[in-house]
Amino acid sequence: MQHYDNLLNLSCDTMIATEKDGYYSFEDTVFYGEKGGMPGDKGTINGLEVIDLKWEDDILYHKVDGILENPIHMEVDKETRIINTTVQSAYHLLDGYYGKMGLYIVAIGVTSPENQWYEVNSKDLDEKHLEEVQNFMNDTLLQDIPAEFTYYKGSEYPNPKYANHDEVRVVTFGDIDSQPCGTPHVNNVNQIGSFIILGSEKTSRGTRIYTTVSWATNIKLKKYYNLIQELRKTLNGKEDDILEKIQSLRNINKVYKKQIDDLQKELTTYKVQEILQMEDNVLVDVVDISLLRPVSQALLTEVSSTKILITTSEEITDFSIISPEGKARDIYAAIQESIEASGGGSPKIVTARSSKPKHEIIDLLRNYIKLQNI
Repeated sequence: MQHYDNLLNLSCDTMIATEKDGYYSFEDTVFYGEKGGMPGDKGTINGLEVIDLKWEDDILYHKVDGILENPIHMEVDKETRIINTTVQSAYHLLDGYYGKMGLYIVAIGVTSPENQWYEVNSKDLDEKHLEEVQNFMNDTLLQDIPAEFTYYKGSEYPNPKYANHDEVRVVTFGDIDSQPCGTPHVNNVNQIGSFIILGSEKTSRGTRIYTTVSWATNIKLKKYYNLIQELRKTLNGKEDDILEKIQSLRNINKVYKKQIDDLQKELTTYKVQEILQMEDNVLVDVVDISLLRPVSQALLTEVSSTKILITTSEEITDFSIISPEGKARDIYAAIQESIEASGGGSPKIVTARSSKPKHEIIDLLRNYIKLQNI
């Protein structure tokens, strides 16, 4: 565990201890597997990528993309270790901060550099609180506060829940926080570098606060910068004009949408009148798929007997059963299994689709209507 006492202890030479189902344990390891709210390391062993890490009791098993032989040389990915470790240490500082307020962190999420958050057991945390937390972290990260790692025998540690542990490691950051923890940590709070609160939202447990810490900020900042530049180029404007231009596009979109809706209503009315002039009860490709539903709904108030509209494409056939007599579900139930259709609706309108050959669907519907004298 003492390898985890040094943030930059990223490599070691060792030997294989055991191998089981493609997983290796070693006499020594610098890798950390996901545990205690901290994601696992990335890296290589003898040049082979580590693709999985899992704990069994206190033994870490490593799986690589290949087969390992002694001697063993390990290399942990520096960026991943720093990103995972700095946010872990930052949240320890916040544990201490909230503890002095009578609050506590109920959950953390650090699944990726772009997803770092913690939840506090209070819904009364406002913008002023976020500002106070930010100021606390800004001041703390400027200080020279080394991490202290103290090891106890489990049976000698004051908290009885650790009595069965062979060893308990306590991580202390000055008078801010001290708690048992087995994960890697920074050696000094100033190694965290940066801490930024991005925002918050209320949850069932309290308040979730989104952050970005240390090198994760580099990744997030570059992503957002590239996004802003793409938006600026697409909108043909300056960075300060992006929101205004997006709002302008929204307004234009509303106008176009209304025009499209008006045109669709006119086309629906035209199609309904056209269909009413047709005697056949099963009509194929008289409407486009985009008009199938609105035309069917409009027809319901105009027809006195069942009509079936079928719209075909190369792979999918969509159809609508319009029945003012309330037989749509009965008709659909009678043919659904045969054509492996999926859909649903009311007794008066059912819409569905099938990937069966379209000629089979058309023939089945026509024959059923004819046999039932509908």
